Amino acid sequence: MSLTAIATVPSSARRWVACVVLLAGAFLPPADFFIVNVTLSSIHATLHATPAQLQLVISGYAAGYAVFLVTGGRLGDLYGRRRMFLLGMAGFTLTSMLCGLATSALMLVIARVVQGISAALLLPQVLGAMPTLFNDERGLSRAMSAYGIMMGLASAAGQLGGGVLVAWSPWDLGWRGVFLLKLPVCLAVFVAAWIVVPETSTSRHSRLDVGGIVLLSAMLGCFILPLAEAQQLQWPLWSIVALVSVPVLLVAFLGWEARFTRRGGMPLLDLGLMRIRSFRRGAAVATLFYFTTPFYLLFGLYQQEGRGVDPLFTGLAFLPYGIGLFAGSMGSAPLPAWWRPRLLTIGMVIQVAGYAAIGLGVANGLPPWSVTLAVFIAGFGQGIALPRLYNVALGHVPPDKAGVAAGVVNSLLQIGSAVGVTAIGSLFFSVLGGAHGEPAYAHAFGIAMIAVVTALGLAMLATTLRD
Repeated sequence: MSLTAIATVPSSARRWVACVVLLAGAFLPPADFFIVNVTLSSIHATLHATPAQLQLVISGYAAGYAVFLVTGGRLGDLYGRRRMFLLGMAGFTLTSMLCGLATSALMLVIARVVQGISAALLLPQVLGAMPTLFNDERGLSRAMSAYGIMMGLASAAGQLGGGVLVAWSPWDLGWRGVFLLKLPVCLAVFVAAWIVVPETSTSRHSRLDVGGIVLLSAMLGCFILPLAEAQQLQWPLWSIVALVSVPVLLVAFLGWEARFTRRGGMPLLDLGLMRIRSFRRGAAVATLFYFTTPFYLLFGLYQQEGRGVDPLFTGLAFLPYGIGLFAGSMGSAPLPAWWRPRLLTIGMVIQVAGYAAIGLGVANGLPPWSVTLAVFIAGFGQGIALPRLYNVALGHVPPDKAGVAAGVVNSLLQIGSAVGVTAIGSLFFSVLGGAHGEPAYAHAFGIAMIAVVTALGLAMLATTLRD
């Protein structure tokens, strides 16, 4: 059988093979996001990056990811999910190489933004493909649960993997190894996807919503860049103007999307999705859920800059989170059906308690074992909650809107991540000032965790609302 035939006529077994390959590709963007956190001190020392540039290494990736995730989902609907997955995988591989070869902080930030855009092309195709690959409820539920577990494990594995690679430093690559050493994995996923992943979209001839892309990109840029740069530059006029323009751009974006829809185009944001109550609730929860992302960045900085711990032990400090996440995911999977609607709220309650305990433990100098236990509890809660997050948002979305809905949900996750890292990261550095030493970092971390817990608490409350 030819490669084309294999890629277009999947058997039942080949559907699961294709699902595994897609999940392997989807594992890379979140793992890459988190793997960089424990390398920031090394990047600072090697490239002489400023605090704002260090934030942009994280939030620039998340911003590029967030802005183009909806576009990536729409491109998959229009031109083929398999094609966009392969194109995104190729771009992700190339930009990983460019990040590893960066000779300046600015070059690294630019490469990270483009890498985020590449990730935005491949990730929505995974969720968009699931309803077509698995047209039975049981198979789709299993695939979606596997996706949620994979996303959570990617965050924990990224933290530990980054620490191991920097400490091991094969061929003296240092922090560059976290980018360059995953190139063989990227190439293997690309080849496997070329062979076994089928085309799952029904392409339509329609105009791409360029105006929506421009307005959404401008809105996020006007929000994220001032938060990352303005404090260091003493809040120049351009930063104030940019922030004031955000609500104007939001209104313009929504108006454009409504007009584009009336003219028969395929909008970047299908406003019809907002008429689905479960999707609205899931969208709100998704946006606030990833405001927890600053925890990974700031806990890593506290360990390395505050306590003077090396990257390997910083990665090991996150290991209890990964163990908890795996235990939460696996332990909650076989629970009876009547438990499942409650698991998202239960998981987030546990996660809120864990994050609060981490902040209090670090800020008050409690014994390390208590902080380690709190890290495990936070991971355990996320392991319960994360697989259900996608089911809540996408459970009642029609199959023909699955691609764009997946793009919207993932965009909101990354928007929450980018805004959270930038805003709460700026709060952390503002409280820290120019101070050094563990007490100063512990105090700044504790204040930042109040903001993290508040955002996650609001997300948890939103899960209790009825559809």
